[in-house]
Amino acid sequence: MKAAQPGFAWQPFLLALAVGTAGGTLFALAHMPLAWMMGAMLATTAAALAGARMQVPNRLRAVFVTVLGVLLGTAFTPDLLTQVPRFTTGLGVQLGFMALGTVCAYGIYRRFGRYDPVSSFFSATPGGMSEMTILAESMGGDPRVVSLNHTLRILIVVTLIPFYFRFVEGLDVPTAPRGESLGQIDPLDGLILLGCAVVGYPLAMRLRFPAAQLMGPMLLSAAVHISGITDSTVPPVLAAMAQLVVGTAVGCRFVGGYAARALARVGAIAGATAIAYLALALGTVAVVSQLVPINAPILFLSLAPGGLAEMSLIALALGVDTAFVAIMHFLRVLIVMTLAAPFFRLLPVGRSAPGDTPAD
Repeated sequence: MKAAQPGFAWQPFLLALAVGTAGGTLFALAHMPLAWMMGAMLATTAAALAGARMQVPNRLRAVFVTVLGVLLGTAFTPDLLTQVPRFTTGLGVQLGFMALGTVCAYGIYRRFGRYDPVSSFFSATPGGMSEMTILAESMGGDPRVVSLNHTLRILIVVTLIPFYFRFVEGLDVPTAPRGESLGQIDPLDGLILLGCAVVGYPLAMRLRFPAAQLMGPMLLSAAVHISGITDSTVPPVLAAMAQLVVGTAVGCRFVGGYAARALARVGAIAGATAIAYLALALGTVAVVSQLVPINAPILFLSLAPGGLAEMSLIALALGVDTAFVAIMHFLRVLIVMTLAAPFFRLLPVGRSAPGDTPAD
């Protein structure tokens, strides 16, 4: 379904950056929520599906993801240490939701997508896209189907949620991030924030953290903010640039090799699955928020199966408990990455030969 990714070349990168910037600018002028990430993501997705050859180097994306990690870490406060029972409760809800969501999504992929059991299971598990794709391939599934389903799920969920909060819940989702301008930051504070990015990423890689480029800088940034070493945040211009690059990179995943018929079919199934996940999240929130000390918007953002960085950014833009949302999604990815393969092997379909129906 998808051709191999080409090597890095300047022309595809500059085209991607131009398309993403144009989309972000249009969204900003229209005062749309999270304009630089959303506009760039949707513009580059449309251009990629139209046949444009674009690329964002993984290393460049990783650099800007570290900026987002530092930004998210600035939302951590000293009183977070007193909220351990709240995190325990949230994790319990998260585990129940992931189990229900995976079962529902698996059923949709098997019944309507007619994917083989391996591809269906690893498409349904709300973990990291790269990790689930690799696991599926190692167990006999179709990595193209798994990768595309996860990409579409993240795209759909991240697109719908800001609009849901603005137009259904009536909450303000800012167009651009807020904070101190570049010239207002004390040089020492700036060096501290830079150090969180420079040290946090390789440290998290060494410790084998999932989403290391995000989680390492975020945890170091959280540490310096919780301890009171600094209270500075990432300048809005850098945060907007990071959102632009990350949004553009998501759109570039759709470049090359997708047959229109196959893409339409997989897209319809992935869209239905994303909607089912969101409906289940809303239903879970409606019931559980009456029983636990977590308000509904925070709980919904903690459950919605978008990308860790994207969902945390939405929480940050809304001004809700970003630290709680980020940690819940980090735990979601960690748990799925750790348990998905062993759990699948325990299932009857996991012990049998993979695939009784070929994936598209």
